[in-house]
Amino acid sequence: MLNAYILLFFEFVKVGLFTFGGGYASLPFLYEMIDTHHWFSLNELTQMIAISGITPGPVGLNMATYAGFKALGFFGASISSIALILPMIIITTQIFKAYLKFSENKIVKSILYILRPTSCALIASVGIHLFYDLIFKHDITLKNIDYFAFVLILFLFILTFKLKRNPIIYIIISAFIGALLSFVK
Repeated sequence: MLNAYILLFFEFVKVGLFTFGGGYASLPFLYEMIDTHHWFSLNELTQMIAISGITPGPVGLNMATYAGFKALGFFGASISSIALILPMIIITTQIFKAYLKFSENKIVKSILYILRPTSCALIASVGIHLFYDLIFKHDITLKNIDYFAFVLILFLFILTFKLKRNPIIYIIISAFIGALLSFVK
């Protein structure tokens, strides 16, 4: 059992060490954990993403806590959370000291300029893989697609770009509609 906690710790240290661009950038690592460690399923990963996005706190930390809990319960949640933030604390402290010294350096600016689109590409890649796996690996047919949810997603996606409001508003609207629908069904 101790080996499982150590493995969980090192997996989330790796996530914390190599994740750039926010919590959603940790998705490739979590997606890989499905196949390598079987701590949670693809369906649970999608739930993790949704719950982590609407709960208070950093998305990456919320996902690590959720994943650790699914893997090894309360202590797993604690270990994965600590393991995720430990490299960030150490690295951020050192980078801040160096950034104050080298903030106008062209190389530093170039590295930061490149990291942004790279993080976006990683997030998009996982989104595409999740969509593909959910559609093609779960035998979804036209009979079992939730058309209302699909239309709602499309509608809110369009509203996000048209009205340019805070995404939290759309999350609250979705949660309210989901709560209403749960009482209807």
